[in-house]
Amino acid sequence: MKLVISSSNSVFILLIFQHFIELPDRTLHDGFSENDIKIFFTSEGQLSTEQGVYVAEAVASKNTKLAKGRFRAYDGQDAEPAKSDKRESSSIGKRETGKFTKKTAPVDKSKTAKEEARELQLKEEASTREKVGHVQENLALMLDALGELAIANPVFTHGQLPHLVNYIEPLLSSPIVSDAAFCAMLRLARCTAPPLCNWATEIAAAIHVMSVEDFEAVLDLMPVLIMEEDSKKRPPSGLFEKIVTGLTAACRMGPLPADSFTFVFPIMERILLSSKKTSLHDDVLQILSMHMDPILPLPRPRMLSVLYHVLSTIPAYHPSVGPMLNELCLGLKRDDLAQALIGVYAKEVHVRLACLTAIKCVPSHSVQRDLQVSTSLWIAVHDPEKAVAELAEELWDRFGFDVCADYSGIFDALSHKNHNVRAAAAEALTAALDENPDKIQDTLSTLFSLYIQDLGPGVEFGDTNWLGRQGIALALHSVADVLGSKDLPVVMTFLISRALADPNLDVRGRMINAGILIIDKHGKENVPLLFPIFESYLNKRASNEETYDLVREGVVIFTGALAKHLSKDDPKVHSVVEKLLDVLNTPSEAVQRAVSDCLSPLMVSKQEEAQSLVSRLLDRMMKCEKYGERRGAAFGLAGVVKGFRITSLKKYGIAATLQQGLEDRASAKSREGALLGFECLCEKLGRLFEPYVIKMLPLLLVSFSDQVLAVREAAECAARAMMSQLTGHGVKLVLPSLLKGLEDKAWRTKQSSVQLLGAMAYCAPQQLSQCLPKIVPKLTEVLTDTHPKVQAAGQTALQQVMLACLFLIDTGMLLCLISDGYCYFSRLEV
Repeated sequence: MKLVISSSNSVFILLIFQHFIELPDRTLHDGFSENDIKIFFTSEGQLSTEQGVYVAEAVASKNTKLAKGRFRAYDGQDAEPAKSDKRESSSIGKRETGKFTKKTAPVDKSKTAKEEARELQLKEEASTREKVGHVQENLALMLDALGELAIANPVFTHGQLPHLVNYIEPLLSSPIVSDAAFCAMLRLARCTAPPLCNWATEIAAAIHVMSVEDFEAVLDLMPVLIMEEDSKKRPPSGLFEKIVTGLTAACRMGPLPADSFTFVFPIMERILLSSKKTSLHDDVLQILSMHMDPILPLPRPRMLSVLYHVLSTIPAYHPSVGPMLNELCLGLKRDDLAQALIGVYAKEVHVRLACLTAIKCVPSHSVQRDLQVSTSLWIAVHDPEKAVAELAEELWDRFGFDVCADYSGIFDALSHKNHNVRAAAAEALTAALDENPDKIQDTLSTLFSLYIQDLGPGVEFGDTNWLGRQGIALALHSVADVLGSKDLPVVMTFLISRALADPNLDVRGRMINAGILIIDKHGKENVPLLFPIFESYLNKRASNEETYDLVREGVVIFTGALAKHLSKDDPKVHSVVEKLLDVLNTPSEAVQRAVSDCLSPLMVSKQEEAQSLVSRLLDRMMKCEKYGERRGAAFGLAGVVKGFRITSLKKYGIAATLQQGLEDRASAKSREGALLGFECLCEKLGRLFEPYVIKMLPLLLVSFSDQVLAVREAAECAARAMMSQLTGHGVKLVLPSLLKGLEDKAWRTKQSSVQLLGAMAYCAPQQLSQCLPKIVPKLTEVLTDTHPKVQAAGQTALQQVMLACLFLIDTGMLLCLISDGYCYFSRLEV
């Protein structure tokens, strides 16, 4: 079909284009099922269910029984008619003589039910086949006509490219008209601005491949999408590279027309959506940077989205991508602002900052005060990162938004894949409820419903919705401040009946923390209200032992948190303490930490039994068979010591017992238990425990080279806890001993000192920045040590320190350290 249409018939062509786009066959095509397509490709007279099924033919037996009782195989086909004739004559003879009295039954030529059902199904499939064929014929004809119209008037078609491609592109993956769609797409590609139209075949092929292949598969199959370091191994001569070459050539004289750019943008978008930097990134970003005019009709939301992705995967592009984001936002339309704000949901802080900085460039007349925009900005106002929250608050005030009573967007954000978004949504919800307290009960009801919905049936076969339940736990933790007394029974009943038995350990731990915080905030005034709820559950019989144990642990912890609001002479306190000590045996760190926190305030009532209580915990920590029980006892001991004050370490012989345990060469459990206690005390008491750290440092060094692996691992954990709590003065006291250990002739002492220096990566940023100039040169010298284990320890320690450096706030210090005449990390392979 050839059409010759002059450029004066543009209105006519536009009407035809509109007619094609609204064609009913397009809707019918999208409604076809996989079975309909299968029927269409099934031959006439055959069922779609019979495709690929072998149907055996009926074969007559060639064996006949002879008169003498013997069997003979007849190989020839000529014997059959003779046998038939013989039987026929024999039958006639018998009828004539009257000896053959049994009449031959008439042949039933009626069809069986199965055959009738098959014929009916054949008719139904024939009707379906005809309907699909009709749609195929009409769509193929339409696509062919579209292509001819495009070629007949390429100038006019160029202005319609963004609309036409949206109509044709979905049909490229059609099982019945994909070939016709590709031909039409090829003709559209030839209508792009010259010289880009010279690469029409490659452009159409790339769009076709992207529409029918899996996203990651496209990236893997394209030979051009390779890392820069691999570019020498195989020449990049793929389809995408040819297109980028054409784009570069077409942009030498200036930017492309907006319609041509919009047509080819999906190809550039696909390249930039790679999870790694490719050899084409620089060229594609350069091309994008030329198409930022705020007046032109560009696909700005998609451009912003892909640039956010580039920033998140390749932070080094920030200096060039940041200004591009700002320019794009200068031309943003009112309806596009919500999509432009998706950057505030990114995991990386620098992406969220870049997004908000770009939104500052949005003209005031383009700011639309709709629910989605205000929700995104309100969540950003409560971002965990202070810099992000401050920038978002500035925009909130500038745009004049008000907190709305519709929290649906915040509820959705509670199940976002990124933890920072879930945490921000929880804080945003609390801030909104603080301004609208009448919405608290409805909000709690919604949270409980969402939890039940996310839990759902069959969670044991794959818990895919635990992030949403974690978000609800974060929300309950956050709303503790705004809850009233009337809300407490509802929340606690939900926690006990549902959340404390959550199958996910992390969710369960966060729900316990939420309950503890609520009790801390409101327990003092509501002891008579809450205590009966907890006691009622603890006194009832269990229907499911496993679930009951999980819930009981949480309820005991809640009871312990509430017991600190009782008078110290109340007999309930003693029973609560005993229950808490039992729960310490639970092999869950979150539960053990919670119990440790609950024990401290209750020790006011246990002064008379202090020695026996401490002895029980020390004995359990050093001698219990199970690791979980020993670690639980260590957490319990730390909580008890904090309750009895720091003087109890000497008063009840705790420090001396720990030292004896570290020196006990006969029992690895004692050494490991002492290190567990050392770790928990460091973490719980913080700087107050620092004098004992200095005293026990030599024994900790020895533990790093212990023959038992469990002891060595416990020493590493203890060292991290110790370093994380050291003050600047403590670092000055510890560092000389460690540096001196590097000069020791015994390789084990060297190795232990190196490992402890590596643990200094867990120091607070200020302390770490002070000691870096001293420890990094020493660690680099260790890399040339004669003993391989010392070298390996040095390598690991340097890696730990370098990773810690990346998170230092004082980056200027870090740059000076690296560039000060000799790069200390130059020999480190990461």
